[in-house]
Amino acid sequence: MNIKEPSINKEQQDILDGLVAEKKFINPKYFYNHRGSKLFEKITQLDEYYPTRTELGILKNKSKEIAEFISSDSIIIEPGAGNCTKIEYLLTDIHPNVYVPQDVSEEFLQKSAERLSERYPWLEVHPIASDFSDPIELPEIYQHFAKHVFYPGSTIGNFEPEDAINFLKKMHQLVGNHGGILIGVDLHKDYETLHAAYNDEKGITAEFNLNTLNHINQILEADIDINQFEHHALYNSKQQRIEMYLRSKSKQRYEILGNTISFEMGELIHTEHSYKYTLDGIAELAQKSGFMLQKSWLDEAELFSVSYLMA
Repeated sequence: MNIKEPSINKEQQDILDGLVAEKKFINPKYFYNHRGSKLFEKITQLDEYYPTRTELGILKNKSKEIAEFISSDSIIIEPGAGNCTKIEYLLTDIHPNVYVPQDVSEEFLQKSAERLSERYPWLEVHPIASDFSDPIELPEIYQHFAKHVFYPGSTIGNFEPEDAINFLKKMHQLVGNHGGILIGVDLHKDYETLHAAYNDEKGITAEFNLNTLNHINQILEADIDINQFEHHALYNSKQQRIEMYLRSKSKQRYEILGNTISFEMGELIHTEHSYKYTLDGIAELAQKSGFMLQKSWLDEAELFSVSYLMA
């Protein structure tokens, strides 16, 4: 009797490819199932994790200055918008005609769009539910507006440098020659501050990282033992990036959808890089992708930057 091999969809195959690679990896998008999103909210409130509150402080304190670079006769597009809270620090001062949040979670996005429409009745909100990697297609009626991308959270740091340039080139195509991008970027700083931000005392970041295994277990219908892994994060000062891994605490072996997945004791699964930039590095990134750095706003301690790049 022939044993039928299990059918594998593209998402499952992508995860399996990472787990059988010589240097194992899981795409960082798998941080974010429902529990992962809740854990990340907790991370943003930790004493050690400065990026979110620092960026929000800049947006709040510099919104009038930022508005000088973005005309009111404009459309603001936010890829990976999530709960759309950061844009609220800017809407009153910029007063754009249209706001286009894009995110993969349609239900979540719709609720956020409804909240904004109620709070800002003068604002036209046009949510686009699609995967982050899909091109953002704007309706023809919006094409005459000046287009600006809002990309906060230092998400650009999660791209490898070459991929960051390619992403910004796509944003350049989206906004054309008369728009720009307002981008949040975490800055290179001392080792202790960065190490603490990704190794908090309460262990929330560890829980967030380990939850990735919960997420892929659901997708793969697998039983990888989360208790046999530990969180491992370090700052690589030469590459100017945080490197985040899951480290195997024992020798392990699993049969998953017809594949044998094995881990040596101490073997690492890479889950995230988070690059940190200097202001010169941001200017270089802009130049290589067809933008020009116009202005950077920093907090007093110079931990984080919000920059406007003009096409």
